[in-house]
Amino acid sequence: MSEGEPPTRLSDLDKRLRLLRERTPKEDEADLGKNLPSTTAMGFAFRVGIELLAGLVVGAGIGWLLDRWLGTLPLFLVIFFFLGAAAGLLNVFRAAKEMNRDE
Repeated sequence: MSEGEPPTRLSDLDKRLRLLRERTPKEDEADLGKNLPSTTAMGFAFRVGIELLAGLVVGAGIGWLLDRWLGTLPLFLVIFFFLGAAAGLLNVFRAAKEMNRDE
């Protein structure tokens, strides 16, 4: 492109954009969080269920892998299943505590 004035269509567009930016209200950073949707009961139920299930699956999976690796009876499967259940319940209690704190 040669040096000189930009095309008139671009300068018109620039002017219109500036006018629109001046007319639109500025958003405060404090107001940004007010428009977020509140936590619903169904969303909380899904979160709790998934966290509990994830703890059970991970615990049972680790136990099953240890049993296969060591060639033992399902001893580690049972132990890690209960450890996973405990971890899942701990996550559920933390989520419930967080929900109560927010309200």
